[in-house]
Amino acid sequence: MATTTRNKRRQIAEEAERQRLAQEEENDTDSDYEDNLPEQEQETSDQTISDDDVENVINIIDDDAETDTGINEKISKKSNKIRRPKTSWIWNFFKVAENNTKVICQIESCGKVLKWCGSPSSMKTHLSGTHHITKGISANYLEALQKGDQRLINNMIEEEKSRSHPYSNQEPLTKNVIGFVIGTVQPLSIVEDKDFIKMVNGFDSFYKVPCTKTLKDRISSAYEAGTDKLKNQLLQLENISLTLDAWSSSAHIPYLGVTAHWITPKFEPYELLLSMEELPYPHGSTEIQEHLVDLFDKWEISSKITAVITDNGSNIKKACNNMEIGERIPCAVHTLQLSIGKGLDVAKILIDKCKSLIAFLANDKKKQQLRDSQIYLYRQQQLQKNEEELEKEAEKLVFLDVVKANNTRWNSTLYAFQRLIILKPAISMLSTSLINDRSSRVRKEGEKLEELYPTAHEWKIINEMVKLLSPFESITRLLSGATYPTIGLTYPSLCNLKEILKTEFNQLETEVAENCRKAIQEDLQTRWEFPQELCLKGSFLDPRFKSLDFVTQRIRNDIINQLQEEYDLLKEKLIPSAPVRSNEDQINLTTMGSFWKKKNERNVTPIKNEVQHYLNLPELPALEEHDSFAWWATNKVQYPVLHKMAMKYLSIPATSVPSERLFSDANNLVTPQRTRLDSGIINKIMFLKRNRKHIDIFGVKQ
Repeated sequence: MATTTRNKRRQIAEEAERQRLAQEEENDTDSDYEDNLPEQEQETSDQTISDDDVENVINIIDDDAETDTGINEKISKKSNKIRRPKTSWIWNFFKVAENNTKVICQIESCGKVLKWCGSPSSMKTHLSGTHHITKGISANYLEALQKGDQRLINNMIEEEKSRSHPYSNQEPLTKNVIGFVIGTVQPLSIVEDKDFIKMVNGFDSFYKVPCTKTLKDRISSAYEAGTDKLKNQLLQLENISLTLDAWSSSAHIPYLGVTAHWITPKFEPYELLLSMEELPYPHGSTEIQEHLVDLFDKWEISSKITAVITDNGSNIKKACNNMEIGERIPCAVHTLQLSIGKGLDVAKILIDKCKSLIAFLANDKKKQQLRDSQIYLYRQQQLQKNEEELEKEAEKLVFLDVVKANNTRWNSTLYAFQRLIILKPAISMLSTSLINDRSSRVRKEGEKLEELYPTAHEWKIINEMVKLLSPFESITRLLSGATYPTIGLTYPSLCNLKEILKTEFNQLETEVAENCRKAIQEDLQTRWEFPQELCLKGSFLDPRFKSLDFVTQRIRNDIINQLQEEYDLLKEKLIPSAPVRSNEDQINLTTMGSFWKKKNERNVTPIKNEVQHYLNLPELPALEEHDSFAWWATNKVQYPVLHKMAMKYLSIPATSVPSERLFSDANNLVTPQRTRLDSGIINKIMFLKRNRKHIDIFGVKQ
């Protein structure tokens, strides 16, 4: 039933989109006609169109019983609508044929037949591209044609040719414009902005800037070509991992972002945006599940998914569990935030007081007063310098403002506390200055600031809270990385964090900070009591944590036995022969290596049990310079089977941060001033922008 309803809604939406495009095409066709109307008549005409649009939107109702009837009524209404006369200049060169579905070029020896769907764009393109006839010369062209003056016609065409680039020069410049619009997330209408056109023509007066419709067509073509290319690339993979996250735009339209992750044979991490499409209403598990199933079928990846990383939203959790495609892994950073939130609840009174202080200092007047206080303190510290030097240095200084805390990101509270500690002397001085002011109004502000200013004990709590939360910030940043394997870092990091809470923060002086530590520690113990096997497999295949010394011996043996069984099955399937150097390895051989190539190949002895051999190697130190990807890229020849398992598990992200980064990017595209941007265009632009490292964003589908 849900699928049927969704299909009907999709049909209604498609029909509404077709009507909208037809209306735009009709408006484009009659643009010249409207130019000749009186201003009052144009306003009346525009108002009529607006009313029709409203009526069409009202007619699109979510009623299964009346869906077909509504569509038929709208189609009938559309077909009976009286069209305006064809007054555009292009009709001097074309005539309509075959029941108003095609047009024929009337220029001698041409006879080109074009499809007619209400828009003159294709006809204008044909006239300017093939015959070099534009609106500017059309009247003179017809006059010369009536006189039979072929020489004048040729002169006009040659002059028109000289005003624009040939295709070979025009196309590279158009690609640069498209790249600029997509890469900098500009509104599509910028190509029709007079100032933008003036700027571009200032660089090259012969270049013709494409219109918005051409830009949309090119974006759609590039999207289709990019989708086909990446689909073929995904078909060659054996294992991929996904991240999911939902986001609501400033237009209050929900989107679901899906990113794919895998590792190449060279152990290079790849990240790909599959989709950022509008999420159908209601946003329950059934709708999300249907959306994901359709998406996976489109990309043909259902059988390749190893893991799906999501937040802890109940609708997404239920959808992933019902699909039974890959194993769902909760986002480590999101789960960590839930534990930290338990601790911050203990200090809620102090946090609320600090938020009030920050709000007081955040207005423009207080910002300037706070900066003046910082300048004064700086000059007091530099008394030995003369006034001119102090003024020059003060101009170069970067003055700090308060940082606001919010409830969605726990680390915003940490940043707010850190900034308050830095600004403590300036805030104290500002409070004293306001209280001692002659104005009673200013003194009241000083009294309010003094009331919000933390006490000595509260400052002590703030300092201890900053020290307590700093390790969590380090782990959050560590697990959110994209250029190194993170899944294997999850449990080693959390176990190390628990140890730090027990040993380094067991003597906190304030009761609030101590209770905060206990609340976080207890919640961590509850949420991470049962390790997830995929995470531990990732830790084992990370040469820095392969000993699994952070879990019990029973869990360690279970993980190694599971990997051993998987290794045996994969070994039988692959039946690896003696390792053979790739062409790239042979090219990279040194002179000594080339001379002793045969001897070196004879010395490569296949390992009987790669799992045990790998386990017996010394564990690498947990340092940044020891890159797991680099280690496997170097040793993959020695482990022809095990390295494929490493590619499978190390590609799994520990967090859904890639999807959140996607929405940070999309927030620059969907602004409060651009809330009417179509969700389909948003998906295509984001797809091209995020994947332009892997595809040609200028490509056109053949």
